[in-house]
Amino acid sequence: MIWKFREWPPVSELRPLVEQLGVSPLAAAVLWNRGFRRKEDLEPPLELLPIEGLEPAARRIIEALEKNERIRVHGDYDADGLTGTAVLLNGLGRLGADIHAFIPHRLGEGYGVLMDRVPEHLEACDLFITVDCGITNHAELRELVENGVSVLVTDHHSPGAAPPPGLIVHPALSPGLRGQAHPTGSGVAFLLLWQVYKLLGKDPPLEYADLAAIGTVADVAPLQGFNRALVKEGLHRLRASANLGLSVLAAEQCREFSASEIAFRIAPRINAASRLGQAEVALQLLTTQDMLQARPLAEHLTRLNVQRQRIEEEMLQRIWPTIDATRPALVIHDAEGHPGVMGIVASRVLERYYKPVFIIADGKGSVRSTPGISAVGALRHAASHLKRFGGHAQAAGFAILEEEIPAFKAAIEEYTAQFPAPVPEIVLDGWLNGEDLTELHQALQLLEPLGEGNPEPLFFLQGRPEQVRMLSEGKHLSFRLQGVRVIKWRDNGEKLPDELDLAASLTLNEWNGERNVELRAAAYRPTPRPEEARGAEWAIPVPFREAVGRAVAQGARVYVHSEGADWFISRGASVVNPGEAAYWFSLPSVPMYPEKVQIALSDKALGNLEKNPDPLVRALGKRVATAYRLGQSARLGENLRLYWEALACSVPEVC
Repeated sequence: MIWKFREWPPVSELRPLVEQLGVSPLAAAVLWNRGFRRKEDLEPPLELLPIEGLEPAARRIIEALEKNERIRVHGDYDADGLTGTAVLLNGLGRLGADIHAFIPHRLGEGYGVLMDRVPEHLEACDLFITVDCGITNHAELRELVENGVSVLVTDHHSPGAAPPPGLIVHPALSPGLRGQAHPTGSGVAFLLLWQVYKLLGKDPPLEYADLAAIGTVADVAPLQGFNRALVKEGLHRLRASANLGLSVLAAEQCREFSASEIAFRIAPRINAASRLGQAEVALQLLTTQDMLQARPLAEHLTRLNVQRQRIEEEMLQRIWPTIDATRPALVIHDAEGHPGVMGIVASRVLERYYKPVFIIADGKGSVRSTPGISAVGALRHAASHLKRFGGHAQAAGFAILEEEIPAFKAAIEEYTAQFPAPVPEIVLDGWLNGEDLTELHQALQLLEPLGEGNPEPLFFLQGRPEQVRMLSEGKHLSFRLQGVRVIKWRDNGEKLPDELDLAASLTLNEWNGERNVELRAAAYRPTPRPEEARGAEWAIPVPFREAVGRAVAQGARVYVHSEGADWFISRGASVVNPGEAAYWFSLPSVPMYPEKVQIALSDKALGNLEKNPDPLVRALGKRVATAYRLGQSARLGENLRLYWEALACSVPEVC
């Protein structure tokens, strides 16, 4: 695993952000590195996107309303498809539409529009709308169109070389959205409803943003641009949702009404119904206006989620011993596996081995892949062995005959072997070095909603773990590091190093009326020895007493502030300017970059770095001190450069 630090922003740009937002320099640096360069960037406006085909599609729906045509919404069975379907059912139903939903059975039928169901669709509707599916169903949709049914496809999955028949609303087919984060299936459905309301002269249907927000988070869409604005609005609406079933579910599962709670508490319950072949239960909850129905439906979803968790664990315990971690991709056939939980199981396997994972159970497959190796690209390479497939770069699904599995496995390994072996990275947003964690946690709430494209910040902490204990019968781990409680979920049971480097996010723990900020460990490793941590850089950190002894013994050239000069001269050392010195016992106040210098700072000098009255200079001084204490040459040199820049910027006419 590679550990990387994000670069500290230019000091000249960081200072205005600190002043505008009133946050610490570390919090401001995290925000800047996420693209939030101004206060306004944190609150992007929620606006209609220029998706090609959106207005013609909305006009066709209005025509159906005017003619009282029958509308069938064919939604996907996952949380994104179900919430998008509910958006159209509720939003168009309010306009008086003759509308109903069709959701294929996940276990018995699988993904997309199926040819076997086309006769039923022909009988059931005049306008056939897909949500979160349909972009690759050319033959099925052509059959509908040729038999007189209007087709409207809303989707966001990877399109083929040519679109299917009908009206198409798809962000990937819109040049105006190139380079932007695309909405998911529920987001596209929400935009379509919004366009209908706009053409009818009605206010934007923001009361359905909570449904679309759930689908967006559940489908792991990048929370940037439109998606960020939609999820922020949806979280606001979720606190007092106009959707009765959703309000019951949220009241039971949410405290902070955050994207994290959607991802880990609400979406899994909606998906559990689908995974276990009861997607209609989730859709009922999202469309009901009967409280006598809503609460039992929400409770049923929770029971299904518990059942899903048990099935998932049983499947993992079966497949762990069968995995050959030497292969370029992990193609796993579990004859007893449950196809409804394959995606979660694949994610868990990828988390452990960090290789593309293809899980097969009961003729169906699910893929989770690493950056740089496309899941759907791999399936295209093996398409001759598949009945059907679809998906994205990181996640996909397929159907396969059992006799094709060996050839499929060979084709997948052939495809993945052409790429460099994936190496996981930990990207750290900064060091924790005496920060007020409660204040930092509060400032980082400005980042919400957190998720894909805007993940929880990870911070670095180093030290000796204390008060180590196992939780939940050995499933989890708790310890203290520099006095802060750390939790490691799903720990693999390994013994902690005597000294460790920790990558962790901040989390708020509420217990018995007390609120404490803790660290949730993402990864840890043994602390490298100082000689391993040093790079071939110009600034070499050396322990103070050791450096003093060597400099005196060598009669070396040293740089030190005037109060220490006589002491070194009396012992045979030469006190020179910083550019000529072999050792720095004080830091120059202006930038100086010799070819190589050994830096040795006393406790007093380190303390002074952390006491500057300017908060920005003080924060960067702490980073210099931390890099020195950790013996990290490359980080010390880089942070000295930033520290000097901040010193210059503390004089207004200079910055």
